[in-house]
Amino acid sequence: MAQKSTGNKVKSWIRSLNLTLVLTIVLVASVLVFWALFISGPNRVQEAKLRQAEAMIKEKVESIEGIQENNFRYTTYQGYTDSKLYWFDSNCDVIVTKDIGRLDYETAKRVSEETYGIACESIELAYGYNNPVYEIHGANKYLLLDFDTFERIYERDE
Repeated sequence: MAQKSTGNKVKSWIRSLNLTLVLTIVLVASVLVFWALFISGPNRVQEAKLRQAEAMIKEKVESIEGIQENNFRYTTYQGYTDSKLYWFDSNCDVIVTKDIGRLDYETAKRVSEETYGIACESIELAYGYNNPVYEIHGANKYLLLDFDTFERIYERDE
């Protein structure tokens, strides 16, 4: 009689272990599926959109480099060649071009600090409401300065 109860305990323990393993496998599989659908999936779609936009832009301007996407009020792209800076709308049509010699990060940094009290931690080109801008991050602030006049277009706390 003692053997039967020990045998039942072992069988019960094996069933519990099997159930635990099955539930663990289901949990891991669920996490992987949710990750693929809700995290990785949208990233892949965004990367595919960016690659498609880059291809369209390179058809229009063959020697363009450094293509970046910017989302402020709407999606725009920017890039550069040896002599020009380009901004494109979401349809990859040229919005505006500027001579690369007019690019002046140092003045933008200086104006940001002296006029608006924002020490520049990073600076990039972007497109504001209706014109190219310097996008400046620093001191937990976000500042857009007009490309030509260095006037504030937009400012907010991050």
